[in-house]
Amino acid sequence: MWADVETGRDFLNFNVMASLVSQMILDAKGQALSIGISGGWGVGKSSMVKLVEADLNARIKEAQKQDTGGAKGKQSLLFVNFNAWLYQGHDDAKAALMEEIADALTKCATEQETSVEKGVKLLKRIDVFRSLRFVGELAATVYTGVPVGALARAGKGVYDSLTDGDITSDDYDSASSTIKEHAESAQGLLKPSEKRQQTPPQMIHAIRTEFEELLDDLKVTLVVFVDDLDRCLPPTVIGTLEAMRLFLFMKRTAFIIAADDKMIKEAVRVHFPGTKVDDDIVISYFDKLIQVPLRVPPLGTNEVKAYLMMLFVENTVIYEDSATDKQAKEQVRIAVNQRLATSWKGEAVDAEFVQGLIKQCPESLKAELELADRLARQMIISPKVNGNPRLIKRFMNTLSIRRSLAKVQHITVNDAMFAKLMLFERFASATSFNSLTELISTASHGKSEILRDLEADVRKGEAIDEGRWPPGWKEDAKLIEDWLKLPPDLGGIDLRGALHVGRESAPIIAAENKLSKSAASLLTQLLALKIQPTQSVKVQFTTVTPDERALIMTSLLDKASAETEWGTPSILYGLGAMAENDVVQAERLIVFFGNVPSSALKAGLIPRLATSEWGKKVIVGLAKRPDLPTTVSKAVAAELKAGK
Repeated sequence: MWADVETGRDFLNFNVMASLVSQMILDAKGQALSIGISGGWGVGKSSMVKLVEADLNARIKEAQKQDTGGAKGKQSLLFVNFNAWLYQGHDDAKAALMEEIADALTKCATEQETSVEKGVKLLKRIDVFRSLRFVGELAATVYTGVPVGALARAGKGVYDSLTDGDITSDDYDSASSTIKEHAESAQGLLKPSEKRQQTPPQMIHAIRTEFEELLDDLKVTLVVFVDDLDRCLPPTVIGTLEAMRLFLFMKRTAFIIAADDKMIKEAVRVHFPGTKVDDDIVISYFDKLIQVPLRVPPLGTNEVKAYLMMLFVENTVIYEDSATDKQAKEQVRIAVNQRLATSWKGEAVDAEFVQGLIKQCPESLKAELELADRLARQMIISPKVNGNPRLIKRFMNTLSIRRSLAKVQHITVNDAMFAKLMLFERFASATSFNSLTELISTASHGKSEILRDLEADVRKGEAIDEGRWPPGWKEDAKLIEDWLKLPPDLGGIDLRGALHVGRESAPIIAAENKLSKSAASLLTQLLALKIQPTQSVKVQFTTVTPDERALIMTSLLDKASAETEWGTPSILYGLGAMAENDVVQAERLIVFFGNVPSSALKAGLIPRLATSEWGKKVIVGLAKRPDLPTTVSKAVAAELKAGK
């Protein structure tokens, strides 16, 4: 299995771009710089950020080694990594970014034993600025007359206590006490003549001034990496961009923003509803923040082969000695990247090349490398994979699970056959995939002659008459034609074992449990749901018997059990629709969530659960768990409080 996290190890020769970004930062020599690393979901933006940071660190260390004249002329960099998504729904992203930067500068000042007082002052001023959002006029009315209020975390508590629906005298006393406690430190940042006059714009100017002075004192260039911005909701996106704008274009700053520019531009559009923001204005807003736009390059067949092969190499114990094993894998990685750099000359990365890099290459790894060679083209042409590294990794994880399931059940299935079926499962509609399973399930010994004939005709270049397409295939005709051409041929081969292992994707129902046409239609629609069910879907529940609803729920739960992360997967819509139309199935779903590991739960699941009665019961059960992730625990606590 392969973890779906960013990596600092380069499998795709991305170091070329990372090195370019590093060189631009160093060449700027402290002049303001903002670089945008753009690309779609899962293409490797976060990994690119890691590579840039690693390359910069390596360059600075090398410069320090070669510097024989002391510190004079040496560039010093201070890194800040900010993931806006972590603050989604829990904090003000604008203030959080400002605080992260001030924290890093203060720590640096402490290490240098200089300018510590300025760093602390900057932190306090940011806390005051943050409090304007949380308590604002409340502070002015209750105590000081100055809109500074409590510090950020205290201010949030005051705000919550006074907006929970019932203001008591205890709430008022607590708010007053909190504000009095912090007002003195807040006022201490302002000169006597300014205490009742300093406005937010003046505070911003003060923050910028102290920030510049601190950077100058420390003699460092601040390098801020902003990641996962395109995962955030529009308010968080805009808040982070506004905080960046506060520090952008100041000397000794460099911002590297990794995000899908299309998502960011859409967030800008959503942020200004009803104002007729045209494309030019949206593009202008984003482009003013980014001086140098770069895009993660798409993967070609050679890159996909290299990526797949390196995944297999990393997942295999080549040599028993761990140090030797690690060194050998690193040598393979370097050689593969060097070959990718010259692939324009026609030098391919294939199984033979990688096998030649490993002395006494294990037979099991040779087989995996051959599989990677065959899979690469499928990964490229599939419209739902399209050479995306994250999707490739998820695809390979699913393939790995199914291979293991086949092995323990003594089912012999060719890996390439598994992969071809999985590709159909990923890009085709639920209706089309159910038709494929029916072709196989109803064929003699699982060997579909219809599938065999379709593959043969497509390979000959013959047009397929519409009447020959199985139900649902007509809508996906072009994609399915490309799929039919992929090796290996599946027609005439017993595929029942492959379907059995992958049965979480589509129900395989025994003859004695055969669903009625209406129930089968409902199941297909529930499996395909990606939004709340329409009225037409809801009406179908009345046409299905309780026994059939139980069978449908079993199929839905089978698919749900394959989920490894419970944020808001699409299967949740089908499960929720069934639970809301059948109290018996709702109880089954509550029991199911009671067995989902805490480590698999994500904070985004909790608000979704809170919209239904069965979901609220799940939340109550989750609240009793001692091992919930912190973000999930906070979300559970917030929903329980809101429900009182």
